[in-house]
Parts: sequence; structure tokens; C-alpha cells
Amino acid sequence: MRDMLEEYLERMIAITVSAEIEILSAPAVDFAHLDSHRMRMARTLTAYQLFAHRELFHALLSSRHAADVECGRRLGTECNALAEAMRAHARKWAAQSPAAMWEEYRPAALGLIERIRQHILHARAGANRLDHNARAPAEAMAYPAETYLRQMAGTSL
Repeated sequence: MRDMLEEYLERMIAITVSAEIEILSAPAVDFAHLDSHRMRMARTLTAYQLFAHRELFHALLSSRHAADVECGRRLGTECNALAEAMRAHARKWAAQSPAAMWEEYRPAALGLIERIRQHILHARAGANRLDHNARAPAEAMAYPAETYLRQMAGTSL
């Protein structure tokens, strides 16, 4: 799970860096590249959203630790809001010209980039919580393996 999560996060970082460089290169902005960055980020965030809810947020929500559960809730809510904001941004600027509305586009795009970067930090912190909990001693488990196997041996499926 962690490797796939990092792959998504690194893709998001690469897109945000490229987009930010493009935005900050005004007045020589390549608007075709900006369009490409927006579409790539919208697709990447949608795929990441599906993955993260299934693999990361669900694991946090299933934890026996209240702080993990709360972290999973916050991350899930933040992820949904971020993905929807990205899709709305992509829809809006596919229909309008960023070049013609640069004074509106530039701060909106840079703000969204910052939100994405903040979420990346939060997602990594959530994954670190799971890594820490995975190292919990066996006696802390609700059902140590031997006890669980003995219980299962007495049942039929």
C-alpha cells in the first residue's frame, strides 16, 4: 500500500511543480502546458481518491485507536473536497481562457496547488500512523494468532 501511495503522491508533486513553474514564468506562459497539467492532475486526483479511500482511509477508520479514526475521517473529507475542487477548476478553465482571465486564474491555480501540497503532507502523516501501529507488539492485538486459530478450529464454515 505504501509504495502505491507514494507513487500517487510523487505524481501529484511532479504535476504541481511543473504547473507552478509554468504559472510563475509569466509572461511567457505556455497555456497548452497548463491545460495538460490541469487534465493530468484531475485524472491523477480522481484515481488517487479511489485508491486512498480504499487503502489508506479505510485502514485508519478501521483502527482501534480513536486518533487514527479521526485522522481517517479528516483525510477522507479533505480528499473528497480537494478532488471536487480540482474537477471544478478543470471544468471552469476548460470552458474559459486562462490567458484572458489571468488575474483570476493565477491565484486560483496557485491556491489549488498549495491545497494539493498540504494534502500530500497530511496523507503521508496518516500513512505514518499506520506504519507506527503496524509495529505494535503482538500482545496488543485483540486476537493473537494462536488464540484466533484455536477459536477457528472449533468452528465449521
